[in-house]
Amino acid sequence: MKIVLAAIQADACAKPILSTATALADLFDANLAALHVRENDSSSPGELAAAFGAAVREVSGSPIEQIIAAAADREVAALALGARGVHGGPQPAGHTALEVITRVRKPVAVVPPHANAHRQLTRILVPLEGTRDSSQALQDTIRLAHRRQLEILVLHVHTPATVPAFANHEPHATAAWEHEFLTRHIPTPHDRVSLQRQLGLPADDTIAVAHEHSADLIVLAWSQNLEPGHAHVVSQTLAHSDIPVLLIPTT
Repeated sequence: MKIVLAAIQADACAKPILSTATALADLFDANLAALHVRENDSSSPGELAAAFGAAVREVSGSPIEQIIAAAADREVAALALGARGVHGGPQPAGHTALEVITRVRKPVAVVPPHANAHRQLTRILVPLEGTRDSSQALQDTIRLAHRRQLEILVLHVHTPATVPAFANHEPHATAAWEHEFLTRHIPTPHDRVSLQRQLGLPADDTIAVAHEHSADLIVLAWSQNLEPGHAHVVSQTLAHSDIPVLLIPTT
């Protein structure tokens, strides 16, 4: 049986991580399991995990290496972990989260410490840049979401150079463009799929649209490259979002 693994500590971040992992377990048709890496005789989050129906496996060592090793298990379908410790205001994702997301070749949900995470998903936001690699990486997750009858909100952000010339003048041509875009990038029927088009900056619009439409989860495809000049949308979303972000590696 597949599992969704929640990497937790005995702190305030554990509950939103477990809530997100519970929702992902339903999405991936998997069981929920939890991992606690003991540091400096830290207390166990076992009681909280039990309230979510998950047993906790406790290990010692480097949190990064232990989380990565546990996620490599063939039964693990996805991983959920905290974005950073409990602090006020927007901040970059922490060192542990950044190291894990670049090394785990599976879906990883990064959960902000104060996220209002739900145990069941209703609506997911899927930003699509329109490239073949990113669209293919997201197809399995979109199929799972459709099977679970979730609402799928697709976001495509135009730049001034890419907005169709007819966008503000020809409604039929705009509708045809939108239909063709969804047909090309969404592998499921479109009965619970809607397309939101924006003109602006993807990093800003992703969070704004997620809030405007009350998305429970932001789903992003990415190359797992955090070098300068790469993954700007991922970095900014992780730094500023208070909604869990599911990162799907591209091939």
